Amino acid sequence: MLGVLAAALFYGVIGVAALVRPHNLLAGFGIEAGSTNSRNEIRAVYGGFPLAVAGLLLFSLARPDMSDGILLALAVSSAGMALGRIVSALVDRTLGRHPAIFILLEIVVAALIANAIKGL
Repeated sequence: MLGVLAAALFYGVIGVAALVRPHNLLAGFGIEAGSTNSRNEIRAVYGGFPLAVAGLLLFSLARPDMSDGILLALAVSSAGMALGRIVSALVDRTLGRHPAIFILLEIVVAALIANAIKGL
């Protein structure tokens, strides 16, 4: 349960930060959000989606009958983000500080969520 709450907090913080300060969220990755369209995209993908994930994680705590499926999907999604970053690092033959930090965070979050799956 604590792992699921920690994962929900992780996604919730990212989501709120993206909604409130989209122009700052990706600056560490060298991505500028100078246009209205770019801020809209950041708010949608990095704001709305993580908040939906956080909501589903909390929902899984309230609905044990549905939790394994929800948690499996979200653990795999979190691991998939880390995998995408790893593939990018291999293809580009470089890995920046921020992507490296997020690889670690995404793997930890995936593990926290997967650890809460009762059927594993």
